[in-house]
Amino acid sequence: MKNLGLLICVCVGILSCKNSTPDPINESNFKIKAGYICGWGAGIDTLEISNQTVRYVYYVPRNSLKPEITKSRKLSDQEWAEIKNVVNWSQFNLLKYKTCNVCFDGCDEWIVIQNGDLSHQITFTRGLKIDTISPLQSKLAQLKSEFTNL
Repeated sequence: MKNLGLLICVCVGILSCKNSTPDPINESNFKIKAGYICGWGAGIDTLEISNQTVRYVYYVPRNSLKPEITKSRKLSDQEWAEIKNVVNWSQFNLLKYKTCNVCFDGCDEWIVIQNGDLSHQITFTRGLKIDTISPLQSKLAQLKSEFTNL
């Protein structure tokens, strides 16, 4: 009887282990958009990554609705693979950040990931580091700094 109980516990333990395979990413319709927005028309930027291309747009709404900076470039296969590797769709989809600092003249960052027909967006206080997506935030910051430091 002891052996049967031990066998059941071992089977339950094995079956309850998490599968470590990566989340499936729909390559044909996979996009990441990220940026920030600040109140009083102070500034808006957007970084868009899709189909191995990265595009950056920045403008100051109180000055003009025409972008002050618009740049884009192709991503190498290695960069594209790195970006896909830092996206954990399941973890990102569980995040429930929904700040509205811009509603009170503050600043918000936002990230939207579209994976096939599914999409999820978070907004959070500008500069906040979120542990579960910190590799993604680091990669986005790296790409953004490339465009803003030229």
